[in-house]
Amino acid sequence: MKQKTSIPYQINTCKDYAEKQDWMVHEVFNEGEKSARSSELEERKEISRLMKEVKSGFIERIIVFKRDRISRRADQYMEFVELLRAHKVSMHFAGDNEPQMFDGVVGDFIELLFGAISEHEGNNITQRLIQSRIAKVREGEWGGGRPPKFYHIKEINTDGEIEKKLMITNENKEKIKEIYEFVANSDFKTVKEANVSLKGKRPSLKNIDLVEFIPKELHKGWMTATYEGISIRSKAVNPRIKAVEEKLWNAANEKLIKMEDSFFEKEVITVNPKLEKVLFCSCCKNQLSSKQGYYFCPNHKSGLRISVELLDNQIIKAVHSRISSHVAKNKAEIVAYVTKELITPLEIACLENEKAIENAQGMLQKMTSVCIANPSKYKTGEEKKKFLKPYVDGYKECFQNLKLTKIKLEENRERIFLSLNKMLPVPTIQSLSNYKQKELLRFYIERIEVDTDLHVKIIYRTDMRMNREESNCRIRK
Repeated sequence: MKQKTSIPYQINTCKDYAEKQDWMVHEVFNEGEKSARSSELEERKEISRLMKEVKSGFIERIIVFKRDRISRRADQYMEFVELLRAHKVSMHFAGDNEPQMFDGVVGDFIELLFGAISEHEGNNITQRLIQSRIAKVREGEWGGGRPPKFYHIKEINTDGEIEKKLMITNENKEKIKEIYEFVANSDFKTVKEANVSLKGKRPSLKNIDLVEFIPKELHKGWMTATYEGISIRSKAVNPRIKAVEEKLWNAANEKLIKMEDSFFEKEVITVNPKLEKVLFCSCCKNQLSSKQGYYFCPNHKSGLRISVELLDNQIIKAVHSRISSHVAKNKAEIVAYVTKELITPLEIACLENEKAIENAQGMLQKMTSVCIANPSKYKTGEEKKKFLKPYVDGYKECFQNLKLTKIKLEENRERIFLSLNKMLPVPTIQSLSNYKQKELLRFYIERIEVDTDLHVKIIYRTDMRMNREESNCRIRK
């Protein structure tokens, strides 16, 4: 029997609910395994697509298995509810014992309460999962996630239960030992020199970064993990995963820490970078990467490394300052130009598509009348279907064109509303979801260049008939 939480079960339950109401299901929006708790609504592909179609006016009602399938966060759930109400779309729940939507002022409060309950349940599930992983780590077992380099996961039957264990082959143990001996027996001045030498000696180890690799206690048999900022360590060494002895591990780490460009992060820092894809090194022109709360240039690790949070906040302030001064001077012209470029053509296209769909519908009705008037020529259902197929396909194509155009129109209206009609102060920008902050910054910024002295050059876009402008500043650590 399928679990009542399985995705196929949820989909079939919603379809059964629609069938009982004599409703036709036009489309299924399936999020799969995407988290309804840790992800923003806009970052979830399917629910984002559903929201766009709601805004475009193509949806009359939706059926959801349970409230927590929308989001396990009360604020996100209410944001979705308000969107549906604004576009007069009804929501129905198919899950067992799930109350239907409540209306009115009291209804809003009850829906908020249900959203809060879902959020609380989600937090409890997460906490139980974390506690389970912590218990595994303390017993010297893998807490979950992608296995580290040279290790693999193996399913082992223990007393009739399948357990996933972290394993390592003897061959890979020797590879790890070789890397530690290489560092312990060397006298490199910098980590960069050591990395280059290691790659030259063993091309197969080209993806090893000694700064990250050598400090791992896992290699000497200690299982470690960080959950919610707290470091967890196993009670004892696990011989099964041990690759090097304590003495060799210490010797390699002593050598590494003496190198000029080595740095160690004592805890994993979770930060969502907002400048990805627009941030470049001004020296080599390569795109900057981000890891553990820092932007860095892969070619200048020792010299170009800056806090994600620090740079993001500085850029937000610079963008806001520039937006405020520019709009104050040219707001009427900017709004008129953007409306002309992004809105007017799509409004015209919508009218043209509506006319096309009206013509296609008229032609389909006309040809259907021809079928009915000539029963001797179109005797079977198959003959009628074959005759009408080109007209049905033409109508479908017109409908799809209208749908896509309206979705694009709503997207552009939202961009203009976000970027122009409301000049957002810095605190408001920072209170937006990470996804919307990225969208706002990319709307205005074409490219940001940073050098090893942390001089920053912002190159703004020319979408709004602006002269190509640059802004320069220096970031202080």
